[in-house]
Amino acid sequence: MITIDLAETIFVGCLLIGGGLLLLTILLDDILGGVLDFLHLDLNLGGVSLMPILLGFVSMFGVGGLIGTRVFDLGPGGASLVGVTAGALGGGLVAFIFNFLKRAEAPDAFGLRDLVGQKGRVVVGIRAGLSGSVDVSFA
Repeated sequence: MITIDLAETIFVGCLLIGGGLLLLTILLDDILGGVLDFLHLDLNLGGVSLMPILLGFVSMFGVGGLIGTRVFDLGPGGASLVGVTAGALGGGLVAFIFNFLKRAEAPDAFGLRDLVGQKGRVVVGIRAGLSGSVDVSFA
């Protein structure tokens, strides 16, 4: 029979809560249009929000703590040190991945000031007083 003490319960809770919220942030944040914005803090680290880094730390703290207790047979203090080390590595990895993805995003091709005065081709007929779409090309 498997027994779980208080330290392991805390590690499992950190793993489930941190990992679950991180997964929701990664998968659903763009799809739901910012429904999960309450998870983001106003601090940015090089263009990366602090919340995914913290969630990565918390979830990896749980993983490291469980590895410390189950694999290395450490007590709560030693397992917590393993958890902090794993959490720091996990948070750093999340920061690196998010920063890489942020830099990989395509920049805006041109701004509004670049478009003023340019020649365009009307794709759909626009009636007076209404909006339409134009194709602007730089020649």
